[in-house]
Amino acid sequence: MATYADNTLEGLVQLNDRNLADIGVTDLLQDTPLLQVLFAKPASEGGTLHKYVKETTAAGAEFRAVNTGVLNAAGYTELVTETCKYLDGHFHVDVAIANGFKAGRAAFMAMQTQKHLKALMVGLEKQILQSTGADANGFNGLPSYGSADSIADGMVVNAGGSGGRSVWLLRIGPDDVAVVAGNDGNLSFGYNPDDVAKLVVTNTTTGAGYMAYQVDLGGWFCLQCGSIYSVGRICNLDGSTSHTLTDDLIAKAISKFPAARKPTHIVMDRTMLLELQDSRTATNPTGAPAPFPDSAFNIPIVVTDQAATSEAALTTTTTTTTTTTTTTTTSQP
Repeated sequence: MATYADNTLEGLVQLNDRNLADIGVTDLLQDTPLLQVLFAKPASEGGTLHKYVKETTAAGAEFRAVNTGVLNAAGYTELVTETCKYLDGHFHVDVAIANGFKAGRAAFMAMQTQKHLKALMVGLEKQILQSTGADANGFNGLPSYGSADSIADGMVVNAGGSGGRSVWLLRIGPDDVAVVAGNDGNLSFGYNPDDVAKLVVTNTTTGAGYMAYQVDLGGWFCLQCGSIYSVGRICNLDGSTSHTLTDDLIAKAISKFPAARKPTHIVMDRTMLLELQDSRTATNPTGAPAPFPDSAFNIPIVVTDQAATSEAALTTTTTTTTTTTTTTTTSQP
């Protein structure tokens, strides 16, 4: 069956078919379950920069004898700077197409805006989970985080395969993993159904043009990962024998988190969920298939279609540095 873009004459004829059922059907994988649970905050500087300090070395304290001095070391902090990148979802539609929609121009533009807004959110979740492998012009996501981009990192569990997929263990919250929105957290949303701006779309070769309605849609985003204990990773899950997801691998990853700061969510795709279910079925004493898990060790599982499915093998070589840092010494009381 032929398919047509909504902003073409063929697509308009298809949408105007009065015999269409009033239902919403899609073949697209555009759900964003991670964004639904991820903490969101505005950039610290209000523009495109997000800065925070994290403690890296504890201040000293020790017992001493009377009239005997001790030398207590100063604590150290590190300045972390993340730069927001602009995610653009703008679009324009020929006035002839929008005005020709059976429900009217406002309804057509609202329908298109909803689609582009959903695409923008998908792009944001993909960037978080796939980093610059999703979009080279985007911000550094989880795979580029300095404490989770090498099998030598303390928060990484190596499943032993040749690349493939990763499972992420995240501690989500204002001081840990959060999505950051620049421009004071504002999303550009230049659309009013009663007053849609027009522009002339011109063919630069012939000079011919047409009038179109335009919608400005976009925002500045980056990812805050917090401390080195905010992100854990199980990598090199390639689906081959002994290189699939199990509760044992998840337990090893959880054990890397501090006792008082366990992960709040486990993020994986549907293939990883199936592997985990299959591993539980294999060890089920009744022989009955295990249900699809919604948690592991009482930590909820978030299943997304936006994770990478063909990662290069993670090795001991660090790939990307995500932050610009400066180390400073705190003053002693």
